Amino acid sequence: MGRLDGKVALVTGGARGNGLGIALELARDGADVALADLSADALAPAAAEVEALGRRCAAVVADVTDEDAVERMLGEAAGALGGLDVLVNNAGIFPFKPIDEFTVEDFHKVIDINLLGPWLVCKHGYPLLKARGGGAIVNIASCSGHYGGAAPGGSLYDPSKAGLRQLTSTLAAEFAPHKIRVNAISPGEIVTPGSGGMEALEAGKFDDVIKLTPLQRMGFPEDVGRAAAFLASDDSSYITGTAIVLDGGTMAVWGWAP
Repeated sequence: MGRLDGKVALVTGGARGNGLGIALELARDGADVALADLSADALAPAAAEVEALGRRCAAVVADVTDEDAVERMLGEAAGALGGLDVLVNNAGIFPFKPIDEFTVEDFHKVIDINLLGPWLVCKHGYPLLKARGGGAIVNIASCSGHYGGAAPGGSLYDPSKAGLRQLTSTLAAEFAPHKIRVNAISPGEIVTPGSGGMEALEAGKFDDVIKLTPLQRMGFPEDVGRAAAFLASDDSSYITGTAIVLDGGTMAVWGWAP
């Protein structure tokens, strides 16, 4: 028996990287999973991986910055899998460069994807979770959205994730009377295709990061996935409004190197 048997989860940005890692861990814990992403081509193999674990999977192409598309995405996912119990807001972008190289258009794009998107998913997913008698929302924030975690070049990304962390606290208070818990995961640097993947790890790209990480290793999508599965399950039934920092201890020591 899995902790999430009988549950249905939706993961945005679920076709690759952390999103796929989260989806697979939720499936391993017993959940049926809907994957949402911009690319149908990327969704197909991701859905096949979920189904290979013996779980049902629905793949939905959607832009989380489009309110109509978000409503349709949630409706299709709930219709295909019989409802929704867990929402994971993972879709995001992470451009880093000096502030004078960013444009106002860049600002709106980052905020729209990283903050408006989760807000829309929560807004329109809320009635679906209430209809199930409660549920869980997991927002994928970032260490960059915490004091002490910000980095040069992150003048758009860092505030977007700090806003998502605050949205988590706000909605935890608002949704609690309906037995809907809202939490966040704040990963440090994770080995994903977007950060170069295993090739970059094997080539030593992350050696300096590992040196500054007390646990002396990088994080992987399955690490994020296991934390998400915990927050989605009844094992965390008395936890809401918090953010789990998932960085191997880096922020705890503020640059200390063993």
